[in-house]
Amino acid sequence: MKISALAAAAVMGMAVGANAAGFRLAEQDAKATAMGDSFVAVADNPSAVWYNPAAMTGLEKTNLSLGSAMVYPQMKHEYAGGSDKIAKVMHVPPYFYATHRLNEKWALGFGFNAPFGLSTDWKSTSKTAAVATYSDIEDFNYNFNAAYKVDDKLSVALGADYMYLGAKLYNSTLHLSGNGNGWGYNAAAFYKLNEKWNLGASYRSPVKIDVDGNATAPALGSSNDASTRITLPDTFQAGAAYKVNRKWLVSATADYTDWATYHALTVKSNTITALTTYMHGLDPLVPVTNTSVEAKDWQSVWALRAGTEYKYSEAWSFRAGAFYDFNPVKERYFDSIIPDSDRVALSVGAGWTKGNIVVDASYAYVMFVNRKISDSTADDTPFGDTNTLNGTYKCNAQVPAISVGYKF
Repeated sequence: MKISALAAAAVMGMAVGANAAGFRLAEQDAKATAMGDSFVAVADNPSAVWYNPAAMTGLEKTNLSLGSAMVYPQMKHEYAGGSDKIAKVMHVPPYFYATHRLNEKWALGFGFNAPFGLSTDWKSTSKTAAVATYSDIEDFNYNFNAAYKVDDKLSVALGADYMYLGAKLYNSTLHLSGNGNGWGYNAAAFYKLNEKWNLGASYRSPVKIDVDGNATAPALGSSNDASTRITLPDTFQAGAAYKVNRKWLVSATADYTDWATYHALTVKSNTITALTTYMHGLDPLVPVTNTSVEAKDWQSVWALRAGTEYKYSEAWSFRAGAFYDFNPVKERYFDSIIPDSDRVALSVGAGWTKGNIVVDASYAYVMFVNRKISDSTADDTPFGDTNTLNGTYKCNAQVPAISVGYKF
């Protein structure tokens, strides 16, 4: 049995991120989600705080937006002799944005959202129970931004991110929980090339989080403190938006996630000492330690996004989008906590405006490419490979989203 302990709980709890590889959640606004999250060169509502804060200089006065991009995942593991499914749960990560234009040059913004997360819940009798039964993460980001309009074409922005993370991970041997926090920064630029073209770019730094919590081995009656340090990945988006005419807009975005920051898990806990001793039966040739190091070696990946909007009238707008997202998890390090694969999605949505009120709604269907596993090392034991992870993993996710905004 591998002892991935608290670090796995901290960074792997969000096993079914719907709209970005790994456990990142790209969907952070209903309008943006309707357009395949190809929004870095559009960013014309309060969610600019997240997608491209430099575009806040183009928003008038004060704007508020509140909502959620809900995620309903379904996952199945098929193997010789049977199959397992995760429990069906609707996840409702929230977001809130506020922007205020100080004058012709300066704008301020605040955002609260959950950029990483979700969960998986496999039965205790599942084939891969020794690797994972239940995992869950709560990840909240508080983001403060200031934007400056350099001239009629160029705006730039800088911001600070404070991130809180709390997580749980259970398998048939270990019960793990912990929390921590960390700081990061972000920078962005928005450029109006001409009346037709907008260009946008946004960067968010990695966030290092010291996680402290508890590791329990129920069968041994052992419960001790546990700790680790994790690094959530930096991200970069660059894109362009083109106004075909006064009603129709199209956009395209390249989205990069630096998952190379997730190369190993290093965990300290006396529970690891107890489990090591138990597994090896006090074998004098086996060193007893309170530290576990587990290689992950994820790779950095791109997502390609496209979206469009048609302004039917002053009150109504209609949108559609699509994306292809590449998977960062190599087969060697695949596990059922994050049974990831390449994914493709289609999205649609609409927006309604009445006076100072704006309501946006969208729906995205995310299809994971079926992934067949035959050579993962995540289920290795000190006595050999159990092969419990072998088989085919099938997954999809439905993502309905709603945003309600108000302009002052």
